[in-house]
Amino acid sequence: MAPTESTDGTTATVGCPHSELEAQPETEFDLSDPAFITDPAAGERWLSAPRPICRGRFADGMPIWVVTRYADVKAVLSDPRFASKPPGDLHVQSMLARGIPEDIVEMFDSTVLTMDGPDHARVRRLVTGALSARRVRSLRSGIERIATELLDKMDPGGEVDLIAELAHPLAIAVICELLGVDERYREQWRQWSETLAAALRPDPEQLAPAVRGMAAVTRELIEARRAHPEDDLISELVGVHEADGDRLTDDELVAMAMVLVQAGHDTVRNLICLGVHTLLDHPEQAELLRAEPDRTARAVAELVRYTAPVKHTFRRFATEPVRLGEITVAQGEAVQIVLAAANRDPEQFTEPGELDLARPDNPHLGFGHGPHYCLGAALALNEAEIAINLLLRRHPGLRRAAPAEEVAPRYLLPMEKLPVYLEETR
Repeated sequence: MAPTESTDGTTATVGCPHSELEAQPETEFDLSDPAFITDPAAGERWLSAPRPICRGRFADGMPIWVVTRYADVKAVLSDPRFASKPPGDLHVQSMLARGIPEDIVEMFDSTVLTMDGPDHARVRRLVTGALSARRVRSLRSGIERIATELLDKMDPGGEVDLIAELAHPLAIAVICELLGVDERYREQWRQWSETLAAALRPDPEQLAPAVRGMAAVTRELIEARRAHPEDDLISELVGVHEADGDRLTDDELVAMAMVLVQAGHDTVRNLICLGVHTLLDHPEQAELLRAEPDRTARAVAELVRYTAPVKHTFRRFATEPVRLGEITVAQGEAVQIVLAAANRDPEQFTEPGELDLARPDNPHLGFGHGPHYCLGAALALNEAEIAINLLLRRHPGLRRAAPAEEVAPRYLLPMEKLPVYLEETR
């Protein structure tokens, strides 16, 4: 469940006017170019060719340093001199520009995604204790049940969209089950999640009621669990909130729940559909996985590396001048980390452009690294392992129902559909 940043809508520009960033004559990586949205090849060249740190431009026009090499990416993600929260009021202005209501902005201004230093360590420590390995293990049977029910509903003789009928509903059902969201709210939360995910083209008329609605229902859920705790994550987070010493505020509880829903839904959905899409392009690898299902955990790790369900981290901002590789990042300048490219770095991976589900050494950065490593990585991997394993085992004749180029993912946008024909095991 790793978090993503396709764009955050920021309109202001940071950086020193005489920095190396401003002095470079050309922009090599321009996310404001529509080709990054419309042309799959525009992003593919950045996945396949990690390069020295270079000048770039974010989708909102902000100048950025683009970091794509594995060692450089790890260095930035480990360095406390790079902050997650933009300087000044850029984060607030970004949210307002996207249409997030002013009364909600303050709550979202400081979440685990944008906190740094002691504040981030405090919240992360409290949440990590609630989102334990025990809880993730306890969800496996529920994930298997939900995935099986979704597969049972599919018509093996017809065309099925695996995003609409498997990846999407599985992701939202599992995260709602984890949090303890009542069944009557789950369809509404699915719709809210889709609205919040439209980061590139936010519709303020839809976004404002979605954010307000999700926040209001989350507050109701918190109050209900405070009165009557159950075996779910919200109850555990409320328990942390009520404990002596360090605690989560009510706003932090609401923001954390909403972050988990959005990040967990998007990442899992993308990983499942990109994983299946890739296996359809590599039938020999899919057959290997069918024959040896015990390889699933290693195989999904390789699919994370190869498909990059999370292309970028949030931007980082230098809190002081930092020498990074061949350049110096000036105080206040933005650094964009491209996880997808780092995971194709030939200095780190043998034949990085090849899919190898049996890859023995795979220290990928698909869920980030360092203090902001994805809180829900274990849950996301469990969901993908179960869904892909069940799908391949039940439908050995799985094949596309549309040409690959028609459904190919574009660099900044998730796949919209994955139509397939199924064939059940006899």
